[in-house]
Amino acid sequence: MNLKLARIAEAETKNNYHGNTLAAIGNLQVLREHFPPSVTVEDLEGDWSGAFAYHCAVLAGSSLPPKYPDPRVRGCFNLVSSWWEYARLPKIRILHSPAELPEVGDLAVFRLSSEKPPMIGIVLSVGEGSVELAMGDYHNHSAIAERPLNELMEGFIRLER
Repeated sequence: MNLKLARIAEAETKNNYHGNTLAAIGNLQVLREHFPPSVTVEDLEGDWSGAFAYHCAVLAGSSLPPKYPDPRVRGCFNLVSSWWEYARLPKIRILHSPAELPEVGDLAVFRLSSEKPPMIGIVLSVGEGSVELAMGDYHNHSAIAERPLNELMEGFIRLER
């Protein structure tokens, strides 16, 4: 699943998903369609990295429901916080510490700065002190970006193999 997820995520970034910009109306409806009607395109506008990760996981064959049926996971997987809450559930235990090296296809939870909310991206490659990620909502576009493995990396989520 992990290698397939990475390949799909890399390909999906090329679809140039984007939120509303001065030049164009956003095309996030495809990401929104995975979620219940209560999650609107407008909800995605502020942060859609979680929705992009979920979209790629579904395309890779994940059977994870859009809202995990445990009250400790408070929202749908369009929210990075829901990914984090899910990965930390005692029965799931798929969260790996930032001190561990990620694997291709892991979901990396990180911050752009200590003041910014967390984002999530799919690991495409692991380098010396950094990872290359397929991301949604990177400056309001899907993109491939390199992120350092430093104190702003909060952890890695490894979906089922």
